[in-house]
Amino acid sequence: MTNSKTFWQRGPIVAVLLAVAAAPIMPTAAHAEDKAYTVSAGSISGSWFAIMTTMFELYRNNIEDLTYTTIPGGSVANPISLSAGQSQFAMSYSTNLFAAARGDEPYEAQLDNIRAIANTGLSAYMHVYFDKSLGIETLDDIAARQIPLKIDTGPRGSGGELAAGRMLAAHGASYEDIQAWGGSITYSPYREAMDRVNDKQIDGFANDDLPGAPLFAEFAGKDDITIYSQSAEAIALMESEYGYIPGVIPAGTYEGQDQDIMTTYQTPLFVTTADMDEEVVYQMTKLMFEKTDELIAGHNAFTALDVNKAPFGLTVPLHPGAERYYREIGVLE
Repeated sequence: MTNSKTFWQRGPIVAVLLAVAAAPIMPTAAHAEDKAYTVSAGSISGSWFAIMTTMFELYRNNIEDLTYTTIPGGSVANPISLSAGQSQFAMSYSTNLFAAARGDEPYEAQLDNIRAIANTGLSAYMHVYFDKSLGIETLDDIAARQIPLKIDTGPRGSGGELAAGRMLAAHGASYEDIQAWGGSITYSPYREAMDRVNDKQIDGFANDDLPGAPLFAEFAGKDDITIYSQSAEAIALMESEYGYIPGVIPAGTYEGQDQDIMTTYQTPLFVTTADMDEEVVYQMTKLMFEKTDELIAGHNAFTALDVNKAPFGLTVPLHPGAERYYREIGVLE
């Protein structure tokens, strides 16, 4: 049983998962005396990498003998990495975690050994950018004009890439459609994708991140780049079919953005494995909420943390170590 409402998503099989899933299964238990952990984040240039590194610096400084390595990953691939023992802690979107726990697409098997530590309260909003030279007025123009787009949707196997592909399809421009019209899809780390747009090698970039994330702000502020709203119909489809949440990037979030951007977002959970040491998870959860000011000093995304909401909105079971902390402070009965 989970602690709250769950969301069921379906989508295309993500090819990169096959390589990860084929990796040899390794023990996922981490004993109290062996606290060298691998942490699966997101793209090196994205917010998740900085957020997880900030969090684990706090843990390294406060939990005896703890060491860590942060590695690139993505919301879709990270549950597989955890289950395969390639990492011990990760972030992943609630939609992907629910699908993983059930063995639904894009997963090929049930991953039932993942446990939640906290709902981070963070919201990753879909951002869609195109070069102004394309003359796109709305995202529906892509299908209407059958534009042979050259677009990058971020690292393959990430939750943002999956969301970007679904968003394009919701506007009548699936990956297959774009390729049939003579266009192409590439899957690069954020910085590399944005550099390709800047160099006019490709036309656009779509992925999700925190509103105002530094790299996205740098990109959005360029004179020849426009950020686009999703259509109302596409937003409704993203919500009803996959559980994404309608949202707004307020006007003024980015330089030159004089209108609200209507879009969708999803929320990541901080997760580990079922057999992770209970005391370690308890200490991590306690530090997260008793030293939040230190986390905020490292990354302002942690202003979204709310201990009263952290054990809710989960789509996998709560880890006993985290549950002990939430019960201790009275958030859970």
